[in-house]
Order: sequence, then C-alpha cells, then structure tokens
Amino acid sequence: MNKKISLGLAVGILILAVAVSSAVTMGIVNKQYNNILKGLPEKLERYEILDELDGVIKNNYYSGSDEASLKAALAGGYVAGLKDPFSKFMTVDEYAEYVSGIQGNMYGIGIKSEKTSDNRIKITAVYSGSPAKSSGLRVGDIIIAFDGIMLDANNYEELSAKLEGDKLTAVNITYKRNNTETTVNIIKGYEAQSVLSKTYGNVGYIRINEFYSTTANQVEAAVESLTSSKIGALVIDVRNNSSTNYENAMDALDIFVPVNDSAVPAAIVLDSKGNVVEKFVTTAGEVGLPTAVLINEKTEAAAELFACNIRDFSKGALVGTKTKGVALVPKAFKLTDGNAVLLSVGIVKPYKSETFNSSGLTPDKESVLKSEAADIGSDSQFLDAVALLTESE
Repeated sequence: MNKKISLGLAVGILILAVAVSSAVTMGIVNKQYNNILKGLPEKLERYEILDELDGVIKNNYYSGSDEASLKAALAGGYVAGLKDPFSKFMTVDEYAEYVSGIQGNMYGIGIKSEKTSDNRIKITAVYSGSPAKSSGLRVGDIIIAFDGIMLDANNYEELSAKLEGDKLTAVNITYKRNNTETTVNIIKGYEAQSVLSKTYGNVGYIRINEFYSTTANQVEAAVESLTSSKIGALVIDVRNNSSTNYENAMDALDIFVPVNDSAVPAAIVLDSKGNVVEKFVTTAGEVGLPTAVLINEKTEAAAELFACNIRDFSKGALVGTKTKGVALVPKAFKLTDGNAVLLSVGIVKPYKSETFNSSGLTPDKESVLKSEAADIGSDSQFLDAVALLTESE
C-alpha cells in the first residue's frame, strides 16, 4: 500500500532542499570570490606600471603605435621575465610553425647560414631532403640576391626572411660559387630527414639530428637496413642534438630497449613539488647488438634522455664529452586568441639515473674530437666508440 506524506512535511523537505542548494551555491561563490581577491593587490600593482606606460606612449610617442605589435611584444616580454630558455610567447604563425616542426614538416628552404661582413648570406649547412639540397645549394655558397634584389645593409633583414616563410611559396635565390652566379627557384617547405645511417666494416652507424614525430620510423628503417647487412655492432650519434621533444625521443628509444610498464616507467616528469605529472613507457622489442652512443657538450634535453636510458637499460655505453645538462620539459599552451605560450612544466628523470639537469651526462669513455672530419669513418670519437665495442667483444 502506498504511503502518503503530509503537506507540512512536503513543504519542510522542499525548504530543506532549497537551503542545502543555497548553501552549496554560496560556498562555490564564496570560493570563487576568495580566489579573485587572493593576490589582488599584487596584481593591481603589477599592471599599474603597464597602464602608466601605455598612457605615456599614447600621449607622447610621435609616430603612433600598432596595438597588435604592442600586445605581442607585451606578452613576449612577460614570458621572457621568467628567464627560462625554453619558455616563450608564440604568435599564431609561430605556433603553427612550432607544431609543424614537431611533426618534421619544416618551413623555409632548409639551410643554416651566417651573415658575412659585406651583408651577404653564407650557407653553413644544407639539410638532407630539403629544397635547398635538391636545388644544388652547397655549404660555402654565398647568397647575394632574392627575386632579383641584391642584398645590402638596408634590406638584409627583410630579404633574408625570405629563407623562411610559408610552405609551398617560392623564392628566386641568386648565389655565388667560385665567382660564378647562379639563380634557382626554390619552393619552401619539406619533410625533415632526421636520421642518417651507414655501415663501416661490420659496424652500423646511425646519426639522429633531431627528434621529430617521424624520427622513430626513420630509425626503425635504418636499423632494419643495417641489420640486414649483418653488422656486429652499432654506434648511435646524438652529438649536437638539442631536441626538446621527449615523447618523440622515447618513441625512438623504444626500438633499442626492452618492454617496461607504468609501474617502473622508462622516464617520468616531475613538477616543482616533486609530483609525477607524466610517465613514459616502452612497448616494442629491442636491438640485441653491442651499442655505443656518441655525445658531446651540445647534446641536450631529449637527446640526453635518449642517451642516458640506453645506458640505464644496460644497452650501451656513452662515448664523447660531457653533455649540456638540460632536463627541462617544455609544453605549449594555446591561448584563446590563437597565440600560444611555451612553458617549462617540469624536469625529466630517466629510468634509473637521477635527473641530469645542470649536471649533464658523463661519458663511460671520454673522447675529445680531434678535428672536424669530412666523413664519419675518420671521426676520432666514432673510432674511439668502435674501439670500445671491439674491446668488449
């Protein structure tokens, strides 16, 4: 039989529900209000100088101001105040280029260069697979003009920017080699080739220049090619690799180390309070070859983690000079207006070792590069690595 409640009891329950709901709502509002008030005096003081500066500029600067440029410069300066090498403000275009770069889809023509004393551009490196490479540009070539306009002190910054820019846009570049001028039309943008592999006798050599999202596949293809040649040992070169993408580095590491899980992760990211905010695990098989990893003072961040974990998993020794010691982990945050900010959110700790932040990695076999070698076969550090592998046989 159904039981009925009195009107008075029903009203009482309704009033109680409203009271509880109001209390919860007020609690939330009070919490939000307290959060707003928290630090308000400091925030007002922080922005007071900016308001004053804005007024001075608008009332006194003789040629007017570009609000968009001021906004970007203000945001950039704010982040620069952190004095962190990896933290920076990015405009919409810079953020798009950053994301594209992680994937290995590069802007520009694919060179490194330096400015000459007479305002020309000297090519110091040409990247494999780049439009510059396919167009015949070489190290040592001197770029003297863009789209028929000669470089000079007045237009250098404007014209040299044509080396970068949007993918699939074209530029006519005139360069000089052995007093001969040549003009080529180059379409900008390419997929970076971050891995180079060769065999020297029975030793395989893999150079990893950068860790892109495509790097692991390139490394896997290199390993398959080298092992089919019946190599007996492997040298992996991460010298001068300054990549900060740890996830891509761990994907490449996956090829060389055994499987592990989240209970004992291959690496973790710790925030400022020592809390674990991210874990990396390995899932693939492992290469069963005697291995050495070449490192130097320009090996940093993700490349350091890669090298350290090769050693931590007892898969190889480190040869070369002490690494830079950067374990900061940057993360990009997209803002509501499409711009973004890149911030260091923690430091990485390898599989077994303590974090290498500030301390760097000390090689198992120290080897100082005697001179720049035209070919890896005459590279003194590579030869020392081969000798170490031979000794351990």
